[in-house]
Order: sequence, then C-alpha cells, then structure tokens
Amino acid sequence: MAGPSTGVASGTAEPSWLDTERPAMRPDVEITEGLHHEPLAYDPVSGHYTRLSRSGAAILTALDGSMTGREFAARASGAGRGDGSTRQVVLDFLGELRAAGLLTVPPDGGRDASAVRFARRSHMPRRPLVGSGVRAVLDPPAALLRRAPLPFGVLWTAAAVLAVWGAGSALAAPLASGGPALSLPVWGWTVVVCSMLLQTALHELAHGLACRYYGVPVREIGVGLLFYLVPVAYVDRTDAHRLPGRGSRVVIALAGVAQDVLWLGGWSALSLYADGQFGQLSLLMVWLQIGLLLANLNPLLPTDGYHALESAMGTLNLRSRAFTALRCRVLRQPPPSWLAVRSRSRQLRYQVFGVVCLAYALLVAVFCVRSLLALFGGV
Repeated sequence: MAGPSTGVASGTAEPSWLDTERPAMRPDVEITEGLHHEPLAYDPVSGHYTRLSRSGAAILTALDGSMTGREFAARASGAGRGDGSTRQVVLDFLGELRAAGLLTVPPDGGRDASAVRFARRSHMPRRPLVGSGVRAVLDPPAALLRRAPLPFGVLWTAAAVLAVWGAGSALAAPLASGGPALSLPVWGWTVVVCSMLLQTALHELAHGLACRYYGVPVREIGVGLLFYLVPVAYVDRTDAHRLPGRGSRVVIALAGVAQDVLWLGGWSALSLYADGQFGQLSLLMVWLQIGLLLANLNPLLPTDGYHALESAMGTLNLRSRAFTALRCRVLRQPPPSWLAVRSRSRQLRYQVFGVVCLAYALLVAVFCVRSLLALFGGV
C-alpha cells in the first residue's frame, strides 16, 4: 500500500485519536485519476492533489465515520489476511491521511502535518498577476491548434532546425569572435530588457496554451522568487495532474522552451545580417537565449526541463519524494508508507538526488548573492 504523494512521515499517529475519533473522508474531497490512471485525491479547499495507490484509495473511500480508526485498521488488516504489521501500516496511513487534510478529523498540527506543509511548500513566494480569466485569451488559439496539430508540429520542427542552424552560424561568424559585447548604448539595453520581458510573458502564455490544448485549467499566471532569491514567472498548471498520459505532460512542460527556440532563431537571423551596434545587440541576445535555454532545461532545479523529465519518466513529485527520503534519513524519522515499501536501493537513489538538488540550489544561491554584491560594489 502506498500513501499520499506528499511524503508524510508515518509512525507518529497518537493512539488517542485513533481510539476516540471516527474518521471519514471529507465530503468535498474528490477521488479522480491521474498519470497511468492512478488514483488522486483532490482537495478543493487547498487546491492540492494527493497521490494514492489503489489500495490507499480504497481505504480512503471506505472511511465512513462508522468506526474508530483502530477498529477500522483491525477490520482492514483482517480482511487482507495480513500479518501483524499490516494493522500498523493501516494506522500509519490513517495518520498520513489526517495530516494531508483529507479526513473529517482535522490535522493536529504535529510532525505529520509539518511534514505535509514542508513537502507542499514550493519555496517560492508568489504574486498572481492574471487569474483563470486568461482562458478567454488562450482558448481560441488552442481550439485552432486542435484542428491542425500535425501541420503546426511540422512547422515548428522546421523552424527549430533553422533556429539551431542559425545560432551555430551566428556564433561561428567573425562578429562573435570576441564574445558578446556588453558596452551597449541606453537604447540597446532598453531593447534587451523589453525583449526579455515580452519573451517571458509569451513563454508563460505558451505553457498556458498547451494546458488549454489538452483541456487543463490554468489557475493563474504570475511572478515569484525561486528559493526566495531568483525572480521567475510561472503558470499554475497544477490541474495537469489529471492527465493520464506522459506525452501531454511533456508537451505542457516544454511549451515555453519551444517558444524560446523561435526567439533564438529570430535573433540569430538578425545577428547574421545586421552590423554595427544592432549586430552586437543581436549577438548578445543569441548568447542570452542559449543561456536561458540551458537554464530552463536544467533537471536539478524545478524548471521546465525537470518537469519534462519527471513526466517522461512517469514519476510524480520526484523532488518532494527525494527531499522526504533525505529528511527521514538525516533526522532519523520513520519513513512514510510510500517510502517504506520501496527497496533500499530506490530509497538511496531518492536520497542521492535530494543531496544533488540541494547542493546545486546552494551553488545557485551563492552565485546570485555574489553577483548582487559585485553589481553593487560589495566585492
């Protein structure tokens, strides 16, 4: 039996509530399906999805408030003809369901609930700019794309090939021999800033367009501070969890990058045919586009590349699971049910990935701080 995908610590349920409370699934919680048609529990209050195994979903839906948690665990373990550990697994899972806020018994604010909050935390303060009303802008082009997806795919592929060829030609041209020029006039930097702002907006709209193409609601579009330091734009595509296939998730994750490739091609073409200061500006934009693409495809940060890799592998909440496994290891906490049933090698892989992600995030944070200090003359 696998518990929620939020990575809740198990083994911390207090016997008192299991003996006194009669838990039931909250009436507003929806059981739906997601990747590979696996069950998901959707909480309309928090807007979060909790991944369940089929046995976990059966347990959640069977909770009707007619018996205490301990009585339910005894009946469930008896029905499953399991050994003595089965009852404890069910009890632990009930504690996880309570901590996730899926039961009529509210979370108690203990370690389980803290683990859920940690796992769900994006570590990115957000400020929404556009709400769900953006669908009025996205739905017409999405409907048009549904009518002719193949021609659009062929056109984009051809444009992407030309963009890569153009970027290579631009970097091999004599103008690029000295690297990007940073001594641009005021109008040049104005063009750079305005162009990047426009591209960022279109990048996020591309994600939203892909969502609407597959019928996924776009909750909001806004800006945030990744790891409380790096300013980024975002599209809340949480409801893409409902999509059962990998391909659609990969397309949604890479839609923004696909749009960035076209910008790379455009600036590459300009740098090949322009000269003087505008040629230098165009070459600088080519370098910026390449750096932006590499950053967006980095799988060690919560980027488009990470989400695409996660979707292609058919996994969910990989970083959250890795950090949960690492936290349980470092703090010597009992693992949640979904982690306890994994092999030692699988748990080790989660822990290694968590360490690598944390180390890389620390390096990015140090680089950003040093860059800011250097910019303002601190070092």
